Amino acid sequence: MDTFQKRLEASRALTRALHSFDIDLSIAANDKEYAIAGNLFYVLHSPLADDYIEIRLNEIDNPRIMLLKMLGLRAYHERVFITTPAGQTGNMTILHGKVDPELFAVIDNRSVSSATMDAIRDELRGDTTVEDWGTEKTIGFAAVEILAANADRKGWSCQAKSTNTGLIYVGFDNTVTSAKWWAELQAGVPCGMEDYRGAVFAIASLAGQLVGWGEW
Repeated sequence: MDTFQKRLEASRALTRALHSFDIDLSIAANDKEYAIAGNLFYVLHSPLADDYIEIRLNEIDNPRIMLLKMLGLRAYHERVFITTPAGQTGNMTILHGKVDPELFAVIDNRSVSSATMDAIRDELRGDTTVEDWGTEKTIGFAAVEILAANADRKGWSCQAKSTNTGLIYVGFDNTVTSAKWWAELQAGVPCGMEDYRGAVFAIASLAGQLVGWGEW
């Protein structure tokens, strides 16, 4: 048998050894038992890149393993207990069977998923539009909210106006004081933070102090 025929036979044998089934992600389940045996369990498809299930191999008291789209493992199993968290929709396709004797190796192809790569790219590169910015805010003795909490924010900054004559104290809620603050801003001094999505408040040592602000 020539090399091509050997590869063809191997491919046919592999096809016979593999099986697939769908899980309805809209139906929450806790440790639902599946009587499937083999050494390959792989999430072939799901509607979203962050859809996931949790599995236990062989025994219900074994640790749970979380699997997402294009992630799987090679480990011998005679049965699988699958937990489907609530709040997901669509069908997830599972590929399973016996393909080779190699055990306990993680199979991770998430880096080739366009959805996953798009999410990574969006996190690394700058936005083309800001989340919010606007007219400078006047800060005095009472706490003023510079920025409201924003779950879509990647970062924020503010700057005391160059003509200020007092100090601005920046904190994370309306209990900020001249003795409880995250940043103390003299005239013209900025501050900011990456990956903080909560609220930002400020008070000032004098009335009528101004601060510019923005988030992205």
